[in-house]
Amino acid sequence: MQTRGLARATVCVVIEEVPMKAESRPARATAPPRRLGLVLHPRHDLLEALDMVSRWAASAGVALVGRDDERLPPTVQRCTYAKLARRCDVVLALGGDGTFLTALRVAAPHRVPVLGANLGEVGYLTEVGGDRLPDALEALAAGRFAVEERFALRATWRDNGRERERVAYNDVVLSRVPRHGQARLGLSVDGELLVRYASDGVIVATPLGSTGYSFAAGGPMVSPQTRALVVTPDAPHGLFNRSVILGHDERLGIEVLPASAPVALEVDGQLMARATAGWRMEVAPAAAPALVVQLGAAGFAERARRKLPITDGAAVADLDLTSQAS
Repeated sequence: MQTRGLARATVCVVIEEVPMKAESRPARATAPPRRLGLVLHPRHDLLEALDMVSRWAASAGVALVGRDDERLPPTVQRCTYAKLARRCDVVLALGGDGTFLTALRVAAPHRVPVLGANLGEVGYLTEVGGDRLPDALEALAAGRFAVEERFALRATWRDNGRERERVAYNDVVLSRVPRHGQARLGLSVDGELLVRYASDGVIVATPLGSTGYSFAAGGPMVSPQTRALVVTPDAPHGLFNRSVILGHDERLGIEVLPASAPVALEVDGQLMARATAGWRMEVAPAAAPALVVQLGAAGFAERARRKLPITDGAAVADLDLTSQAS
């Protein structure tokens, strides 16, 4: 994924994956997959991980499917991304957050769940770390996992007279082009003006993406089970410096105002367009959510404390020790 300046770099620190507990069971069991799709980080050396997955699949009787890649073992069936999700029951993303988001784009339109394994540098969105991959595969084979929905966004805009659209599973970001002044934006909800302001831009995050760039810009941490649009101004100039949470059936309109600096549109970290004054776009709920594989019993609070730099204040940090002593 592309980074967006110091704010995002500050948040993307070394993280600890949620450990799988042998005694834990998910909220509901699911039928074990018979065909597993593979989405790989485009550059990382995945030889060890792929060898592990291949040996597990052979012993569990699971067929593997992946886009043609010289790193894939010969036993993996090759196909295009367009056909991959239609040929499997679960997609396994081997990489970091960017690979996980790619897998969601491949699998979500076909209602296929994604399991993310962090073998890259950034893994806020992934379910397990590389050291827990063997346990995760065994959980899949035994059906010890649950499938949960993740709210998605649909961004639409016009480019050279043609309507464009893109589904976002993490965030939609408008940011000013450096050395051209401030972005001047107008935000509306269901056609009604909400606010106009000058800023570095605006971030519209899904609940899943609320712990990324939006969180670094001062936005709230939102449970991924929520259905909402999280709208956060990026370094605004003026009194309006708070996030706005929109409901799952509301639409956000964004207009680039006169005298604004040029802005860049990114969807899930990928540059989609550059725009100048008079340009408009809309962000609304996507027609269908993404599906993700959940392992173990850890909930939102435990995962947030492990994956984000959340620490208790000094005045209360020793409460657990105090209560145990009494």
